[in-house]
Amino acid sequence: MADKIHCDLLEIYGPDWENIQPSQIDCLVRNIHQMDELLGTEPQLYGFVGTQRQGNVIGGYFAIQYEEEEWHYDKKKKLDIRQSTPFARLFFVVFANSGKLLLQNTKFVNNPALNMTIAYDRFRKALDSVLAKCSMRTTIDLYNAPSKYSSADFLDAFNNSSRVAKLRVTNLNEDQVPPDLDYYNPQREKNAIIRESHKHDYSHLKKVDLEADSDGDLKRTHLAKDLIYASRPQSMTYNIDQEEYIMRREVKHKFEFYVDMNARILPEQELEVVINRLRKEQAIFLDTPTSTQRKDGQMSLFESLKLEEED
Repeated sequence: MADKIHCDLLEIYGPDWENIQPSQIDCLVRNIHQMDELLGTEPQLYGFVGTQRQGNVIGGYFAIQYEEEEWHYDKKKKLDIRQSTPFARLFFVVFANSGKLLLQNTKFVNNPALNMTIAYDRFRKALDSVLAKCSMRTTIDLYNAPSKYSSADFLDAFNNSSRVAKLRVTNLNEDQVPPDLDYYNPQREKNAIIRESHKHDYSHLKKVDLEADSDGDLKRTHLAKDLIYASRPQSMTYNIDQEEYIMRREVKHKFEFYVDMNARILPEQELEVVINRLRKEQAIFLDTPTSTQRKDGQMSLFESLKLEEED
């Protein structure tokens, strides 16, 4: 049975992903997939388990051992405190050709001895051990991928797409509609009427959400044709040929998935669903090598976790 989980999309900063060799990619995936034994010592073992490989992508679970006390009473109310060392697991996916990582973020509600800061530290150590085996520089940190899309980026994608299925815009400004925008060609005498009608409406609107029907195309509508100019686009779902993409102004770093967290091995179909979902997010650039240097504005996972703990 699948569980609803939340994940962070991260960049593995440190290795030279731009110049990674095919043999190193295979080595990285193979060593995560076939980790011989858990790392660390009792009662703090950790490592990659239940993994599933698809080419240069490896997904599975990251197992983390922790100590827990169980309180037991007999019939005479005598207390017996027993120590146990169970494991918790996090879902992960590594894109070994580019240094991208999807890692589950959870509160460990039932495991008070654990938190994401501890889990993050052990995950990084496990990843470093594999990178070292493949003659790759070890990680310095894991960072949220930065970036934003501009209105010009949305306009280019709109014009170059083969179909637009969804468009969400805010900050409408009727004066941004180009005076020479063609709604009709020929019958251009109708263009000024439509333009003035839309400009009147936009002055009364805060945001607009458009969605085409199964056979429709927003590019063919008068409304979307000038909204892409007269607004601040926030998200757009569009096609290039048969491939569907999603563009968001703020690049998405947190994702919700349904994954069987109790399976011995990650189900292949669930890994496929995750990969396909991420590939639709135009801003992620899953196959673009991660930079070896931290970019301005990037926040490490550790920094992000500390802020969450403070909140």
